[in-house]
This record gives sequence, C-alpha cells and structure tokens, in this order.
Amino acid sequence: MDRTLKVYTKTDHLFAEFTFYYDHPQQVTARYIRYHRLYDDDEEDEGKSVFPGGETDAYLQYREFTSIEQIKAHDMEVVKKQMGRDMTDPATSYRYVYDPQPVLLRYVATNHIGCIGMIDVRFSFIENTKEVKFLSATHPRFDTEMSSNSMETNVSCITRMDVFTDRDIVRINSHDLKRLPPWY
Repeated sequence: MDRTLKVYTKTDHLFAEFTFYYDHPQQVTARYIRYHRLYDDDEEDEGKSVFPGGETDAYLQYREFTSIEQIKAHDMEVVKKQMGRDMTDPATSYRYVYDPQPVLLRYVATNHIGCIGMIDVRFSFIENTKEVKFLSATHPRFDTEMSSNSMETNVSCITRMDVFTDRDIVRINSHDLKRLPPWY
C-alpha cells in the first residue's frame, strides 16, 4: 500500500504530492508537499513551473483495503481534508495521478547484534506489482526474494520473510529497519 499520489490543477500545474508510508505494522504516515505556481497571473505558463512549499507529515488512521479503487477514494478524501482550504477549484476538477513507473526503496536492517542485511523493494502501486529481495549481510546463500501486490505494505512483506543465519531462521522486526530515500 506504500504509494505516491500527485495532484494536478486543471491548468496541469503540480498542486501537491502525497507519499503514504507504512513503516510499522498498523501505522500510516502521509508526507505531503504543497506546490505553488511560479507565475500566478493568467498568462500561459508552458513550462508549468512550480516551487515547493513546506513539507508536512499527517498521521492517519490505519485501514485495510481490498482494492486499489478503495485506496484511490481514500486518498482523494485525505487530499481534500489536508489541502481543502488551499484548493481554489472544486476537488473533482483536480487530476489525481499515481505514477506507473516502478519505485525502488531500499531498507537497511540492523539490530543490537549488527547488520542483518539490506532489502530492496521495487514496486509500482498502480500496476499492482511488488518485488522484495533480501540481501544477507552474512552470506549470499541466505539471500531470499518474494513477490506480492499493492495491497500488502512493504514492511509486512519484509517481516514475513524468513531470514537464515548459521543456526536459526528468524524474522526481521520493523523497528530494525531504516528506509533510505526512494529512487525513481
């Protein structure tokens, strides 16, 4: 369910960008940026130039979804709630876009003993694909991978993977993960 939503005005200027993170079980954070037009007059702005305003975190109530359509409706409501006073036009006149381009997120897993490994999560929310690869810090023979869909969070995929050590099979705790900045 990790995803990025871009909201465009009816003039095709980027209005806001919402990134939904599920970094711990049953928790969701929406980080959003409000963008402002570089030129506010009515002249045609062919470059659709915008500049970012402040970056804000919203802590939302966790919900389970059964379809991407439910998530889209939920996200539109979040945008209206968080950005409603800044929306000069009716909310339905804005364009809501999930980029189909895959996103690569990398997590580093460490605990009190040391580095466990690195996890690559490549996903496309709107294409409903997710590939998770665990790269062991101990030995390449302990590397594992799995596939999932957009209904499952990155953290739930990671915490359900078996991590092999020399003697045991363990699971990664979500508190042992550090998410690195995304790569598009």
